[in-house]
Amino acid sequence: MEASLRPPSSLRTLSLTVVAGLAAASSAQAWSFTDVTVPAGVSYAHGYLTGLTSNPRQIAGGAAVGDYDGDGWLDLYVVAGDVGPNRLFRNRGDGTFQDVAPEAGVALTGRLGCGPTFADWDGDGDADLFVGGIETSPRCTLFRNEGDGTFTDVTTASGVSTTHDTFSASFGDYDRDGDLDLALAHWGVQKFTSPQHLWRNNGDGTFTAVDAAAGVTDFGSLPLDFSFAANLADVNDDGWPDLLFASDFNTSRIWINDGDGTFSLYSSSALTDENAMGSTVADYDNDGDLDWFVSCIWDPNQPTSRLLNTGNRLYRNLGGGTFENATDAAGVRFGYWGWAASFVDLDNDGWLDLYHVNGWYHPTFTTDPCRLYHNNGDGTFTELAAEVGAAHNGQGRGLVCFDYDRDGDQDLFLANNSQGPVLYRNDGGAAHHWLDIRLRNTGANREAVGARIRVTAGGMTQLRELRAGSNFVSQDPCEAHFGLGSADVADRVEITWPDGDVSVLTDVDADRMLTVDRTATTVTPLPAPGRSALELLGAAPNPTRSGAALRFRLTARSPVRVRVLNAAGQPVRSFSARDFTPGEHTVAWDGRTESGVRAGAGVYFYEVEAAGSRVSGKVTLLR
Repeated sequence: MEASLRPPSSLRTLSLTVVAGLAAASSAQAWSFTDVTVPAGVSYAHGYLTGLTSNPRQIAGGAAVGDYDGDGWLDLYVVAGDVGPNRLFRNRGDGTFQDVAPEAGVALTGRLGCGPTFADWDGDGDADLFVGGIETSPRCTLFRNEGDGTFTDVTTASGVSTTHDTFSASFGDYDRDGDLDLALAHWGVQKFTSPQHLWRNNGDGTFTAVDAAAGVTDFGSLPLDFSFAANLADVNDDGWPDLLFASDFNTSRIWINDGDGTFSLYSSSALTDENAMGSTVADYDNDGDLDWFVSCIWDPNQPTSRLLNTGNRLYRNLGGGTFENATDAAGVRFGYWGWAASFVDLDNDGWLDLYHVNGWYHPTFTTDPCRLYHNNGDGTFTELAAEVGAAHNGQGRGLVCFDYDRDGDQDLFLANNSQGPVLYRNDGGAAHHWLDIRLRNTGANREAVGARIRVTAGGMTQLRELRAGSNFVSQDPCEAHFGLGSADVADRVEITWPDGDVSVLTDVDADRMLTVDRTATTVTPLPAPGRSALELLGAAPNPTRSGAALRFRLTARSPVRVRVLNAAGQPVRSFSARDFTPGEHTVAWDGRTESGVRAGAGVYFYEVEAAGSRVSGKVTLLR
């Protein structure tokens, strides 16, 4: 498809992919950020008519990003307190936005809103909207997107109702029944009073609170629940979304999904954060699993107070959901009073950087600068927010990382408390190559929340997991951005859909938006000359309780040998080598060992060896 400088107003589906040819900027200028809040048209006031009379008011705010009208451009929803209406900034596609909240029915004038989140929870193909709130009812509002530019308030009909201040929200399919469930964070409320953190989507437009049934009840020994930011993410690589809460006063929690509708609390001496607020989950070290960063408080003066002030925490995943505290080794501890945070590749070098906002109403923290930790690619970061012009020192609470102008690099939107916002345009980040990917799934989870995308380019493989989660009172878009450095082609794009099926594309040109539509006919290009004649297509179903089809493709006739190994690399089952013709094939593993005994629950590896090549994948057996 011929490239153009701007995508069309509506992205078009061509078989497996939609490509909006977005040419990368060949900029010679230094990498920096420019404040474009006013010219972009996203100025507004946040605040309270009666002032900052409580901690919740000092904490609240936020923004959400999503393509609510389906035109390919990312839109912004922001909360304003009660000094004015909330805003829905529609992206015009020319670098500017227009507030359409009144016409869309989402202005919510006079509400003390907090933590908005876009997600297609009803599965009809457009982004719906959740808005939390504090102090006055309703503490949450659920809007259904009607697909015509308007929304309908369906809160009462949905059954999502709480009397607790609601700061952040996250959507994900924790029970893998095909629709999006909801997790909420409620800072400062009494525990044991219908906490209502986890809401199961019943598939009929209603939700049911399932905290007790799911085992999500232990929020620490303090009398109050201090949860700030919830995220659903698969941290132990078993295909089931786990539940992570960044929480205040030593109460952060990881619940591991048991795969049967319940969770088990993860316990580790590595989890040492004291006042966690913001949260971001991603593979910052490119080792193939999800790590967790939480922003906290670091007081440069270390005053004597009831607060503990030892700074941020970076929990590095060692594999299988086992974490180590890598904060000091990475150099990300000293962040002042941190709030929303996000892992994002801001310079497109293939390594996720880390940005978080700051601020609090205390003399030490009133002018905290935001922090931009640049990933050095060796497990360490260098802080350089001031150097690149992104060290805003307002009362930051929410953060959105998104490519609002679709020029190939990630821009930053900062939602402040009792102050106006800041939109930083990224200038020079697209000097490197990049690839943006959106997914269109079948069933109710149309945005494929929870899907995993692996891109191999320039000798490096990067992982993204699609989330509709919380940075703290804010979210990034449900799409994946990959910086490719000097590589102008992605050698391989592998998508593991939420149900475990795998799609593979090869030789994908860089510097464009790619939309993979699962409803279209899947056509995977054959390997180019000189590449391996063997391609892994994944296991299905995965996870599984009884067995799986181990799938692969050959481009030439070859004997094939298949082995299943346990996590320690020991053989569990072998299949005799025999010739296979070119095409797609499966070898059926019934979940049993060589002796016919059912293998225990856990993660297994399978190897396919043919045509002088060997490829491997993972399959998870459940109890």
